[in-house]
Amino acid sequence: MVEQCTVLEVKVIEGHGTTIDVVLVNCVLHEGDQIVVCGLQASINLGPIVTTIRALLTPHPMKELRVKGTYVHHKEIKAAQGIKITAQGLEHAIAGTALHVTGPDDDVEAMKEQAMEDMESVLSRIDKSGEGVYVQASTLGSLEALLEFLKSPAVKILVSGIGIGPVHKNDIFNVRPSTFKFTEISL
Repeated sequence: MVEQCTVLEVKVIEGHGTTIDVVLVNCVLHEGDQIVVCGLQASINLGPIVTTIRALLTPHPMKELRVKGTYVHHKEIKAAQGIKITAQGLEHAIAGTALHVTGPDDDVEAMKEQAMEDMESVLSRIDKSGEGVYVQASTLGSLEALLEFLKSPAVKILVSGIGIGPVHKNDIFNVRPSTFKFTEISL
């Protein structure tokens, strides 16, 4: 069976730490399963995140996943539904990418490469000369849309760097040198 699970959001939940909200379409997840997700740290420091599921959570019936409160713990969850996963090292997971479940016979290195394919296609659109603007978006999908817009013939703005997630102080310092060259398009 081909796993189909997509990371929708990465957030910190009090009492659970960093969690990921995922849409489970076509597979079964168990507590203790090893998963691989695409990760991004400090601008363009790429790397897959390999971790073990600590808890599978769903909201109480007839309540939304976004509502603050208690969750129902599960040992196993079958598709198709939205769930919250807690595990170590999810701080740098990228929303909008696929989540891969590794089995006992699976090649983890191949899974890591597969997890990073989405991100590498986006990175191929960046100008390596260092000329251009820095683009930051909350998810991979919105970043792809922004990059397509900036590349369009009507706009034609070079992109020298990207980031996914909330803007941090380090992101501002990375942008500062390029703003002097591109003052007419810097925000």
